[in-house]
Amino acid sequence: FFFLMIRRPPRSTQSRSSAASDVYKRQQKYYVFLQYFQDVGQLAQQNLSARKQKEFYDEMFRIVKGVVEGEKGKNATLEKIRRMLEGKKVPKHIQKIFEEEAKRYQAMDEASQESNMIRTYLEWVASLPYGLYSEDNYNLREAKEILDSDHYGMEDVKDRILEFIAAGKLKGSLVGKIILLVGPPGTGKTSLSYSIARALNRKFARVAMGGESDSSFLKGHRKTYIGAYPGKIIAALKECGTENCVILLDEIDKLGRSEIHGDPQSNLLEILDPQQNNAFTDNYLDYPIDLSKVLFICSANIKDTIQAPLLDRMDVIQLSSYTNEEKRQIYYRHLYPKAVQECGLKEIHKFKIEDSVVDELVNNYSRDAGIRSLEKYTRKILEKIAFKIVMKAKSEQQQEVIVNAENLPQYIGHPKFPKDRFYKSLPKGVVIGLAYTEFGGSIMYLEATQSSFVEQTTQNKDVIQQVRSGLKTTGSLGGVMKESMQIAYTYAKSFLYNKLNNQFLERNEVHIHAPEGAIPKDGPSAGLAITSALVSLALQRPIKQNVAMTGEISLRGKALKIGGVKEKILAAKREGIKEVILPTSNKDNLMDLPEYIREGIQSVSYTHLRAHETPEHLVCRLLLEKKKKYT
Repeated sequence: FFFLMIRRPPRSTQSRSSAASDVYKRQQKYYVFLQYFQDVGQLAQQNLSARKQKEFYDEMFRIVKGVVEGEKGKNATLEKIRRMLEGKKVPKHIQKIFEEEAKRYQAMDEASQESNMIRTYLEWVASLPYGLYSEDNYNLREAKEILDSDHYGMEDVKDRILEFIAAGKLKGSLVGKIILLVGPPGTGKTSLSYSIARALNRKFARVAMGGESDSSFLKGHRKTYIGAYPGKIIAALKECGTENCVILLDEIDKLGRSEIHGDPQSNLLEILDPQQNNAFTDNYLDYPIDLSKVLFICSANIKDTIQAPLLDRMDVIQLSSYTNEEKRQIYYRHLYPKAVQECGLKEIHKFKIEDSVVDELVNNYSRDAGIRSLEKYTRKILEKIAFKIVMKAKSEQQQEVIVNAENLPQYIGHPKFPKDRFYKSLPKGVVIGLAYTEFGGSIMYLEATQSSFVEQTTQNKDVIQQVRSGLKTTGSLGGVMKESMQIAYTYAKSFLYNKLNNQFLERNEVHIHAPEGAIPKDGPSAGLAITSALVSLALQRPIKQNVAMTGEISLRGKALKIGGVKEKILAAKREGIKEVILPTSNKDNLMDLPEYIREGIQSVSYTHLRAHETPEHLVCRLLLEKKKKYT
């Protein structure tokens, strides 16, 4: 203790004796302290030795137990796995692989990592449904009842499914059929797949494909990798427990692609090919599996991103948008009862939602092609009703909660889609077009106006011509729509100059605008409307009121076929438009629509512009080669 040896200044005799006594006391305390720590150290050493001895004896016991009972434990595990194969018709080549892996498992130490991998592999092999089938139900009447109870409308889709089942009944099986359901979000593709499985009395499994870019997602990993597992197809077979199940490959149009991990769509070429999938090989199992009995149903929003060889293997069934009447019926039959049950509302609760609310929801709140937004708004209204009922539960007199069109904004806010018509009467150069969007159909104004006002008395004629002639376009337009405007401008200029001796577009710069510039717009079907707007501007005469038009136009003025006829007709009816001009080639699409959709709409076909009518005729009549009406 160095601090005890430090020299201090001389002190008196009394102080020296007192200091010596203090030093002695401190030394006594330090001695006791050191003795205590020495005893603690010896005790800790003894405990550590005892613990090491215990670990040593435990390890000896484990080794002896493994030698005595190890073989018995492996046999019990294998016996449990073998019982999973009872009642199954295991193919010979799979039985051989199982026995070989079982011998390897018995020869290995149970505590080794490879032993656990082999045991997992054996469990997967034994869990698959070899030779297990559910009895198919080909009763068309029962199938129709199931489809009608689960879905309202879609008669053409249901008929196609019933035809598919009828062909399977005559053939005795559904082998070789791959169905692709294509339609906008919320139109019932997933639920329709489940209804098909119910109608056929088959087990159902869904595989979500959206965003996957690794081929091992479908075909699994090699079993040599740590944490390897089979692909989703084998997992779906295990989940269903039958070889003739229904597997839905959902959202295959959203599959990704990776240069490193492969292309899942290319793997689907093997899985969905009836000539190849009877020997599908998963990377994990590493032996062929028969998928020919499985009914594969695929779903997609669009077909453009699906590879052509893959699309060629599937029977495409197109699902279109729901009409307003179909949405109302779905609301009363499915959405409203389901939402009432989910919100806990019962008959004892006093509330009422008037029919005007449903009309308001369908027309101004949920214009999407499907019913998801309608379902969300319905649940939101009922949740607010439940809140009011709970808040008024303590009061003795509970008033009935009534929701109508007037107080609807208090529950779900103001309409998301107000009326699109902001022109009470169309001025010259303005036309109503029809567009097909993610929300179904909608009307779209196209405005054309003169944008150069240079006097003809200017001396430099070259400058005048350069300023006057030309086309300017705005409105967040896509590349296809810009090309369509340029084609319409070129043809309208040629038509006016050659047929009507009108040089307005030759001598003036024109500006075409599609309102609501924040919304991207693209597509070729505005060609006719743009041409009409330019002709209207050049002749200084407005288009006839309550007329909407759609159609692609060629450089020579020919009308070309367009899509989304049903959605566009519904949009015109919703806005109170009485007459719709369509290409002649779309006549069949119009006639395929139900009568209640075509009712109240006067449809006129056209092929190209003509100029032999008198100038007194309205501009829209110049668009008709034949005034043939079909409704």
